[in-house]
Amino acid sequence: MVKAGTLEIPLGHSRYGGPIADLPKNFEYPKDLRFAAQLDLKQIAPHDKSGLLPKTGHLFFFADIMEDKGLVVYSDVDNSELERVVKDHEDNFFEGVLIKSAFSSTEKLSSRYRQPEDEYEEEDANEDGVLWDYFEGSETSKIFGIFTHCQAQEQEILDMVNSDKIVLLQIGENGFNDEGVFSVLIDKNDLKDLNFDNCEFYWGQS
Repeated sequence: MVKAGTLEIPLGHSRYGGPIADLPKNFEYPKDLRFAAQLDLKQIAPHDKSGLLPKTGHLFFFADIMEDKGLVVYSDVDNSELERVVKDHEDNFFEGVLIKSAFSSTEKLSSRYRQPEDEYEEEDANEDGVLWDYFEGSETSKIFGIFTHCQAQEQEILDMVNSDKIVLLQIGENGFNDEGVFSVLIDKNDLKDLNFDNCEFYWGQS
């Protein structure tokens, strides 16, 4: 086993989970939450075609996924101004993944539907002959796009899509979260105002 404190990770590098967090100096680590992610916006924002994300600084995410609660903090500081904190634990997000690259793509609502697999499913298909796929989108980690929650009904997702709520972060299963999808939602106007006090936290698990 390799001790987290011995890993050579560039200060401020974007990542999901793990015991290593690069935080603003004098930041008080939330006692009842686990570190979920940190995003270097200099790396992420160039791919934001909406222009809603700040161009500099960092977003920090902490969560208690069992209680659907958490904390999002934005700090407009350079990587060199961060301080490394290591907190080993065996709770949610105890493993970490570095975000090596970011890119932009378009997620179509049509991708959330699938063809019936047998005659029984054909009976439940909609007028277009397709079924809502509760698990589509679960593999992806992303910012923005369509909200993913395998326990939510089709109409709940559609209502979210047509609202002012934005997916500020989704940590998908994709070899990291094998058991569910973690999502953070924010109101569009709150994001414009850099107000992260009203974020909503969701853990979707089958």
